Amino acid sequence: MKKAGNRRIAALTALGMGALTLGAGNAAAQSITHNVALTMKDGKFSGRREYAYYGYVKVQAIVKNGQLSDIQVLEYPNDNGRSHYINSIALPYLIQEGVDAGTYKVDLISGATFTSVAFVKSLTEAIKAAGG
Repeated sequence: MKKAGNRRIAALTALGMGALTLGAGNAAAQSITHNVALTMKDGKFSGRREYAYYGYVKVQAIVKNGQLSDIQVLEYPNDNGRSHYINSIALPYLIQEGVDAGTYKVDLISGATFTSVAFVKSLTEAIKAAGG
């Protein structure tokens, strides 16, 4: 298990599909990310609606004081019980990782790969719209 300084790796067996891994990142990348975040405009910026195989994902980045302060999920696959269950577990982790990192560069979640990829793509567009 990695030390807390590099973010913890959390195992989540509740999905029944494998482990959930959360980001690691090095200090240089975090430093660059921090500098990029300072150039963003304040406001709410929506990403594109991205295809996630079982539905679509669309997020909105909220920027305060030039930094990513929150991410809201506007749309996600939830039309069946399994999709709703998986995304109710995965999305909070993706949101937290994005806010903590201040960027769209977050690790994907095993067992929620389609949602993770679509989340990252949508968040990338939202952050680009904010000037990041």
